Amino acid sequence: MDATGGAALALPMSDRPIRVLQVMEATIGGTKRHLLDLAAAADGREFQFDVACPRVRSEPRGDTSFFDDMSALQVGMHVVPMVRAIRPIHDLRATWDLIKLIRRGRYDIVHTHSTKAGVVGRVAAALFPQVRTVHTPHGFYFLNFDSPLARTPLRWLELVLGLVTANLIALSEGERQVAGEIAAPRKIRKIPLTFAPFVPEPRTEARRRLDLPADAPIVGTTARFTEQKAPFDIAEAFAAIYRERPDARFLWTNDGELRTQVEDRLRALGVHEATALPGFVTDARALLTALDVYLHMARWEGVPYSIMEVMTAGVPIVAARAVGTTDLIEHGRTGLLVDPGDIPAAAAATLRLLTHSDEARTLAANACAAVAVYHDAGAMARATEAVYREMVGER
Repeated sequence: MDATGGAALALPMSDRPIRVLQVMEATIGGTKRHLLDLAAAADGREFQFDVACPRVRSEPRGDTSFFDDMSALQVGMHVVPMVRAIRPIHDLRATWDLIKLIRRGRYDIVHTHSTKAGVVGRVAAALFPQVRTVHTPHGFYFLNFDSPLARTPLRWLELVLGLVTANLIALSEGERQVAGEIAAPRKIRKIPLTFAPFVPEPRTEARRRLDLPADAPIVGTTARFTEQKAPFDIAEAFAAIYRERPDARFLWTNDGELRTQVEDRLRALGVHEATALPGFVTDARALLTALDVYLHMARWEGVPYSIMEVMTAGVPIVAARAVGTTDLIEHGRTGLLVDPGDIPAAAAATLRLLTHSDEARTLAANACAAVAVYHDAGAMARATEAVYREMVGER
């Protein structure tokens, strides 16, 4: 019987592809890249993907390509206008749209990605006993808060949603450990991110394209202007570096809802004129070679593609210790780590690498070698497909 009580006219599972509905609100950044990579590498003979998402994420700030890029992969696309912020009426509408879509699509699996889709998607799927649900957090949102008043309710929400989740896919060992605090160990699967390597531009060409001085020391980041990425910490670190090295210049290639406030802070700190802010750059990873040091101060992650790309580009990294980031960087061997929010330490580590070029080259070379194990775009898809098969076999 189907969810409406009628007879389900479906082929036997062995004679048709496994139908998976991917639900995602966060159609920018690493979450976007993850699902694009998964869909591109999936075995279309065994799995049929549909995607439910907004056509453009609220406040996309330049990154609007997901819907078109996914459509080009011949994936069935369904517009569900989810929004990032908590909007009860809007969220209820999105949940209702997903309920109708799941009923109509007769999916075997609903796979939700990141926080908002993880809530509305799992609530909708819970109404269909024949549908199995898997969730990929891409970084647990409650880690964004130090205050127990903010963190505890969000953590309890994940605990409750975990009851209707068949499997939870962690993208790193750090994320797997956090997942173990809110879900039964038997439900957790760790599937590290993998991606296709790319060819970075030569340093001189990257600086020319970004209109940067050829001979100045340049510190940069591709962090979005959003709370998770701690952009005000980056601004403070830029200013601290600039006070010691007034010849330094800074590059910040991205955008986000906090951009205006961060730019105001850069001005107040006296470093705005020394900072290039080109906004969202489509091929930013190919231009990472323009940098002498990359700065990453995010408070929490799933696994940051940006760090893997910087490692691939051969640029030394200074980063805050955080879930996901510490799975990639070994302090003193593949980069330098500082405590989250420790601006003096981040500035000192960056100045150290600007001054000690031999150490910077060694860290970058070690990192480039270490990240090569992630250069297998199909490995993540094969592992995820194995989870799907297991879930369908348990029904």
